[in-house]
Amino acid sequence: MSSRAARIALSVSAAALGSIAAYWGLLATRQGHILFDARKHPVVHLSDDFSAYSHAVPGGMVRGYVYHPEGEPAMQDLFIYFAGRGEDVRATAQALHWLPAGFGFAALNYRGVADSQGDPSEVASVQDARQFADHLRQAFPQTRLHVVGRSLGTGVAIQLVARQDFSSLQLVTPYDSMLEVAKRRYPLVPLSLLLRHQFNSLAHSREVAAKTQVLLAESDEVVLHERSQKLIAAWPTPVSVQTVAGSNHHDIMSFETTWLHLVDFALTAVLPAPEAA
Repeated sequence: MSSRAARIALSVSAAALGSIAAYWGLLATRQGHILFDARKHPVVHLSDDFSAYSHAVPGGMVRGYVYHPEGEPAMQDLFIYFAGRGEDVRATAQALHWLPAGFGFAALNYRGVADSQGDPSEVASVQDARQFADHLRQAFPQTRLHVVGRSLGTGVAIQLVARQDFSSLQLVTPYDSMLEVAKRRYPLVPLSLLLRHQFNSLAHSREVAAKTQVLLAESDEVVLHERSQKLIAAWPTPVSVQTVAGSNHHDIMSFETTWLHLVDFALTAVLPAPEAA
């Protein structure tokens, strides 16, 4: 190889390595925003059946919403919902017409997502979840609280239920760890070194005592069933598993069947244990 060709080859290699390093640097510094898909969404207007919630965080406010239809009997059961990546909970709330009387719904947007402000992270999402749950316990002291997490939010839900008592836990398209999910998307990136928000649900699940149900999408190219099954196999207590026919990772919350499963399991979870013969 001529000296000129060698210089060109070295220059190309250096440029390629520089691009890889820059890409890894971007993932390292912006990974919270990338992981949570932190961006604004078109405004979704909610009915008067919703009340607003907020608490201050560095950089602004975290905002959430509580669905408690006025004029209904006292709310007996309340779903506390933790959303998937980039999901605006105000849009998800459009499906609440499938909830029966006596059920409510509460959810917040992660920092940086939709109308919430601040920098998203695993630690911050769990902190905000605990503060939100504490508020709901005080606001509705006679109501049974059920935690529901979807996709990314299953990692938040599991950590919350590992620290506090709830009537039930339901996980929609869960994973064993975000690190394992991300490895498939970024196979050439040393994620075990770079990823700060690993959402190791497999480890946190050891502390969960709540009655648990898992809902799987029939087709899931984001969280492979392999990742969900690994979590299910390691779950410390018996777990009910249902597959929502016709659904995929992105549309599973738009199916009436999904909400019927959530409601049925919540009601079953609060039934008294049968007396021994």
